Amino acid sequence: MGVYCFKWIYKTKLNENGEIDKYKARLVAKGYAQQYGVDYTEVFAQVARLDTIRLILALAAQHSWDVFQLDVKSAFLHGELNEEVSVNQPLGYEKKGEENKVYKLKKALYGLKQAPRAWYSKIEAYFVREGFEKCFCEHTLFKKTKEGSKILIVSLYIEDLIYTGNDMNMCDEFKNSMMVEFDMSDLGRMRYFLGV
Repeated sequence: MGVYCFKWIYKTKLNENGEIDKYKARLVAKGYAQQYGVDYTEVFAQVARLDTIRLILALAAQHSWDVFQLDVKSAFLHGELNEEVSVNQPLGYEKKGEENKVYKLKKALYGLKQAPRAWYSKIEAYFVREGFEKCFCEHTLFKKTKEGSKILIVSLYIEDLIYTGNDMNMCDEFKNSMMVEFDMSDLGRMRYFLGV
C-alpha cells in the first residue's frame, strides 16, 4: 500500500438559474497514484441512467405524485474502507514533532479509486435493511411497498437522490430515516435534477 497526499479542491455550485448557489472546499486524496490490484480491486460509481429518471418523472406525472429530492452531504466520507490506505498529514495541519507520521484511513475519502464503491455499498446496505427491493436491471433504483398498493420509489445518482410514491407518510418516513442515517440536505420538491 502506498501513502497518498491531499490537495484542496474549490468548486462553485450553480443553481437551476445558473446563478451562484454556494462555494465548496473539499480535501481530496491524490488517488491517481493508486495501482489496481495493489491499492484497490474494484472501482465504480453507480449512477442512474437518464432514461430511468425520465421514467420515474413520467410515472409521477401520470399518477400526480410529488417528486422529492435529497442530497447526501460529503457522501463518499460515509463509505467504509476494506483496504488499508494511509495518507500524509494535510499541509498546515501537521502535528508538531510528528510531521513524518501518516494517517490510516477508516472511511473513504474523495479522490480514492475505491471511494464510490465504498459509498454505494453503505447506502445499498441501508436500503436493504429498510426493506427496499433493488431493481435487477437498474442498480440505482429501489422500491418499497406497504399494505398492498402503497409504494415508494427511490433513484440514486451518486449522492443525489429523488423519491416519489403514492403515500406521503411513506415519503416522510423515508426522508426522516435518511436524515437520521446520513448528513442530508432536504431539497424539498424536485425543481432541478441533472439538468432536468
